[in-house]
Amino acid sequence: MTKIPHTQSLMATTCKHTGKTCPALSRMAEKLAQAMEAARPMTAEDFEIAGNSVLKHCPQHCPAYFHASHDRIRIFAGIAEGANTIALDQMADAMFDAGHKSGFAATQQKAPCAMVEIRPQMYASDLFKPAPENLLHSG
Repeated sequence: MTKIPHTQSLMATTCKHTGKTCPALSRMAEKLAQAMEAARPMTAEDFEIAGNSVLKHCPQHCPAYFHASHDRIRIFAGIAEGANTIALDQMADAMFDAGHKSGFAATQQKAPCAMVEIRPQMYASDLFKPAPENLLHSG
């Protein structure tokens, strides 16, 4: 079971190989979230780390790209070094961000096998804001 700080939420896609969420990816996300939380008192709010790794506990030993800040952690499995990170973030925005209004353009970027995102939990009032007035009235 993945344990992340109770003030954070985890969202994950299923793995293309197994059809389930990836335990190795979730474990990496958990450890990265713990490291970022431990670093918080000693780092600025805009602190970020990014890099590449291999999910050694994954049966396919998938390479992974990660990007972590105090606002969000994203990890993409099956993504090699040098991947188009802008395209990956657009893909993740479309999948994980309820407020995201546009899709993402098709690119030459290979889709990840799986991806995970950890964010500080949002309050329900942030998730379910009332619709703007102009959408409530037809006419």
